[in-house]
Amino acid sequence: MIFQRELRSPKRNHLSHNRSAILYHYYAGFSPEFVTDVLKSPDIKPNAIIMDPWNGSGTTTQVAMHRGFSAIGFDINPVMVIVAKAKLFNCDTVIKRSVSENLESLIRIASELRFERLFDEEPLESWLEPNSAECFRRLDRAIQFLMISDKYDAIYARENLAHITREASFFYLALFKTLRKFLSSYVSSNPTWIKMPLTKRPRIHVASEEIYKELRNQVHEMVDIINSCNDMKINIDNTLHIQIERASSELIPLQSSSIDLVISSPPYCTRIDYAIATSPELALLGCSMNGDLKNLRDRMIGTPTMINEIPEVYSDWGPTCRSFLNAVETHNSKASKSYYYRYYIQYFDSIYRSFLEIDRTLVETGKCLIVVQDSYYKDINNNLPMIFCEMADSLEWVTLDRLDFQIKQTMASRNSRTKKYRSSSTATESVLVFEKSRGSNLWKETN
Repeated sequence: MIFQRELRSPKRNHLSHNRSAILYHYYAGFSPEFVTDVLKSPDIKPNAIIMDPWNGSGTTTQVAMHRGFSAIGFDINPVMVIVAKAKLFNCDTVIKRSVSENLESLIRIASELRFERLFDEEPLESWLEPNSAECFRRLDRAIQFLMISDKYDAIYARENLAHITREASFFYLALFKTLRKFLSSYVSSNPTWIKMPLTKRPRIHVASEEIYKELRNQVHEMVDIINSCNDMKINIDNTLHIQIERASSELIPLQSSSIDLVISSPPYCTRIDYAIATSPELALLGCSMNGDLKNLRDRMIGTPTMINEIPEVYSDWGPTCRSFLNAVETHNSKASKSYYYRYYIQYFDSIYRSFLEIDRTLVETGKCLIVVQDSYYKDINNNLPMIFCEMADSLEWVTLDRLDFQIKQTMASRNSRTKKYRSSSTATESVLVFEKSRGSNLWKETN
């Protein structure tokens, strides 16, 4: 399973032919073309089951479905579960008419719903004034009434999202995009951050008719995008098993030895706060901006928040990881020994626990393809590709291949303070291809 002459760079770019990638602008993730190249390999059996434990916006599950594979994707963030499900919605001519009819039904139902205070503190009022927030909440209630259940239940409060259909996800995604349209003034130059209004700053007022108009625009634009994608014209086998669910990569809800191939990219070790990045969408799903958001941030890999208990450093993480941690701990920069040392231990502990779960769910000789990027702490290189290879080695996986791609634009390049420690802000994005060996059963020792 050597892809060296076939794989395009996983980095997404403006030349992508798959317009569905722009249905939702998500900073992380890889290109549909990259996943397509992987799944074209003759080494992958037609009946293979694909898994992405960090499914994000759903590129792996979407491309797998269109290539005729059964696929399972997990993400701990319910926003990304809905986005990934929406990408599977197929708008053919018949469904397109149904979408238009349901859109008008949603708006009619929302306009007729009586005011009902569903939360002690309405999360959307973090940005919107009460009447505007209520309009979005009524649309949320209308989607549930028309497509999910006649009893309203905040989606964020549900750990299992199997009841959220692709069509309901499609309309939620349109509502996400509508909300984002009116919150553009709160989006910073950092694509992974959104500002929260100061206490005394007036919230945004948007009339209901403006919201309905923008929702119509977003739905029609999304239908056009989906129908313009060449990949969408493939006849999809309705017997394929496509599952997208909310779950942590550290506790994958699957039977052991049930997955043939993993294609994924875990959160990079760059302190990106993906919960904050999706906070407006989370608010729309009923996530409180106090307790709920903090809880989600604490559970996500790579989070900049700190948990109370510091994990133990294990030898199985490999010598490169331990050397890096030692360099961070002894660095003379402020907070190196306290905050940053703890942050990196927390990250590597979560990553290794996820590797153990992937090992458990893979069949014997199953393949695992991981996209990862190196980074720096001050002047210390965090060689994540090597660390991942050493973690894989401790699991007795075989490293089949490694492909490196140079990345010029990184989050570090946006920070002028980076030049104090190094002259270049480029990074190496690596595609690592592993195979689970027949003797790899280390997960049993931890259970």
